[in-house]
Amino acid sequence: MRIATARWRHATALLAAFACVTALVLPSSALAEEEQPTQLVVAASQSVDTFNPFMSFFAIGYTVAGLSYDSLIDWSATDFKPVPGLATKWEESADHLTWTYTIRKGVKFSDGTPLTARDAEFTYNLMMTDEDARASSSDLVENFSSVDAPNDTTLVIRLKRPTNQMLALDNAIVPRHIWEKHEGKVGDFKNFDFPLVGSGPFQVVEFKTDQFIRLKANKDYWAGAPAYDELVFRYYKTPDASVQALIAGEVDVVSGLTPAAYKALDGKAGITLNRAANRRFGAITFNMGARTKDGKEFGDGHPALKDKAVRQAIHYATNKDELIAKVNDGMALPGISYIPPIFDTYHYEPSDADKVTFDIDKANQILDEAGYERGSDGIRRMPDSDEPLKFRLLNHSDTPSEATDSEFLKGWWKQIGIEVTIEAADFTKLNDNLYLGRYDIIFSGWGVGPDPTSILSLHTCGVLPDDASGTQRDTDTFYCNPAYDRLHEQQKAESDIAKRAAIVKEMQRILYTDAPVITLRYADTLEAYRSDRWTGFIKQPSTRGMISGQQGNWAYMSARPIEAEDAGGSRVALFVGGGAAVVLIAAAAGFVVVRRRKTADERE
Repeated sequence: MRIATARWRHATALLAAFACVTALVLPSSALAEEEQPTQLVVAASQSVDTFNPFMSFFAIGYTVAGLSYDSLIDWSATDFKPVPGLATKWEESADHLTWTYTIRKGVKFSDGTPLTARDAEFTYNLMMTDEDARASSSDLVENFSSVDAPNDTTLVIRLKRPTNQMLALDNAIVPRHIWEKHEGKVGDFKNFDFPLVGSGPFQVVEFKTDQFIRLKANKDYWAGAPAYDELVFRYYKTPDASVQALIAGEVDVVSGLTPAAYKALDGKAGITLNRAANRRFGAITFNMGARTKDGKEFGDGHPALKDKAVRQAIHYATNKDELIAKVNDGMALPGISYIPPIFDTYHYEPSDADKVTFDIDKANQILDEAGYERGSDGIRRMPDSDEPLKFRLLNHSDTPSEATDSEFLKGWWKQIGIEVTIEAADFTKLNDNLYLGRYDIIFSGWGVGPDPTSILSLHTCGVLPDDASGTQRDTDTFYCNPAYDRLHEQQKAESDIAKRAAIVKEMQRILYTDAPVITLRYADTLEAYRSDRWTGFIKQPSTRGMISGQQGNWAYMSARPIEAEDAGGSRVALFVGGGAAVVLIAAAAGFVVVRRRKTADERE
């Protein structure tokens, strides 16, 4: 069950009741607007290009979709185990081919329309019939034989073959009465019709590109209303800018802090730090030959990166421990494969025979044996074309640590006869370049869920694009290995967890040795929040848990504004208005709560 929080009551009275307050600072705009919403403001580093939950692949889009729509199954805040969402219970048939879900009664969409099993039926049938709608769940719905809702509270899913994914149904259930008009053209629908209609605890009511996303709390939410009025994601181009905004009181929660910023905030009045385990990884991805499903190549990747020997040599010439020590200040673990240690059941640890350690001599040996001889300039050449190993390394311009990483990588790779040109691009352009195949080596990273199928599917042959337009973004590396694909199908059908884990680890071993990508690190999640204004954040998991980046809405649902009673029985509420701290003390007759400004873009 999700956490139901008590509704916070606001009241107003005459300002004269506060004549006893010393040095009270109130912005003039706040005085003019007594009934402004209480906002929890979260710093965001990514912009949004769509609010279509079927088309969201980036972290901010995924987060907003999870806040706006409910799913059949949620993930426990304690340990990521599946727990009831819209489905209150489920049953599996004896032959493992039919699953029956009981849908929660009394749930409504934000426009007042009841949510029933027929909305879930519509959602899954849409995913089964529209390629764009199943983009992030193709592995799942392609195994569905049929989805039916015999009544408003029963959903029946029949399978072509048994699968262990039926408790991983965490995709958004959309309202049929809104989305049926977009059948057959889901990919063209950006869902910018505000307010968005969903059943989640919040709904997007306003958005400005590269500025903010404003969501209004659903006061009739079935799991209990949030204890505040609005959740705002405010965009900042750099981590430093978001940190300054936290200190100034413009935002309440900042995640993705650099180690330096994290340490600099230690001891700051009113700010609490949180160092958590991460379900994300950071990596570099190779353009090992961008191509379509039918084998048509596109893009401008360097041909040498198709050779596993080159990729393996680069792996040996990458000192992950030094990157962590000097870039992460020790607050990370060395990367291995896609599933981080937070999901220990499926996390892969290489054997001594497979383990890659920093070894320049070994890297040079691999390239020597593969026939990449050095030229007079010290740069190696391809054996069959004499083309020099000169690669472009693309990093995110809004992630300063990647610029530092790039300089280290350039230096190490030079020692093995590889020349690197470092290029930076913003988040949108870098991802465009990736899916258009216009890169050699590029920084990447993904958030990983409790079930491994989705993240591992990024490397299957089936997610290669149909064309070279760059609009289909299901792959991460243009990797295709039939042996890997066979294991992927096996792990989806294996019901024994230990056996499934063994298959998943073998898949990661293949990725580790083939090296279409090098996972650099699992960096700790470094966060800070205004504990002088907010409390109650439920972290996920219970041990070393995070606030931002959860697999669910636990933190944002449980957060509540600071509210306490002083020794005399008067209420005390602490807020920030226009960046200035305001303490309001209520007399027995009543009190004033000056809320935050109405929208994020009105802040100075």
